[in-house]
Amino acid sequence: MLKNKLIVSFVLLFASTAICFAQSMEPKKQTRMISGMQHTMLYSSMVRRTLMKAEGLNLTEEQKKELSNIKEQYLYPMVRKEADFRVSHMKIMDMLRDPDFDPLKVKSEIKRANDINLEIANMSIDALSAIRKAIGPENFKKIKTMPMMGKPYMKRGGTSDSNDSE
Repeated sequence: MLKNKLIVSFVLLFASTAICFAQSMEPKKQTRMISGMQHTMLYSSMVRRTLMKAEGLNLTEEQKKELSNIKEQYLYPMVRKEADFRVSHMKIMDMLRDPDFDPLKVKSEIKRANDINLEIANMSIDALSAIRKAIGPENFKKIKTMPMMGKPYMKRGGTSDSNDSE
């Protein structure tokens, strides 16, 4: 199972790296590219949004403290690992721009990036599980249907009285 996840992560990273490399060889274009870096940032964003929604519930002081601990234990380290992933991705791109790149070094850095990505994914699962444990399964279900607060412009129809979630 872990091997399959690693292979899928490798394929995604390699595909995004190949696209980046191909686009860097083309004349300047004003297109937006979805890269592996953006994919990795989805993990911490999901945890952060879940925490923000959970903090909007009527929680006990103990539950609030547990959520604060989750930020320290999972969210902040995830953001640091995302930065490590971005640096690794930049190194890969720099290596691939060199016409005489060393395939073994590139593969080694891709493996490093995939390992970081897998760590971040696992941390996000652990963080979401810890949030669910802290607030209870019913509250966890409830926050999945809650819209993000303070962003009525993100809701369908553009009105603040819409009940659509993001």
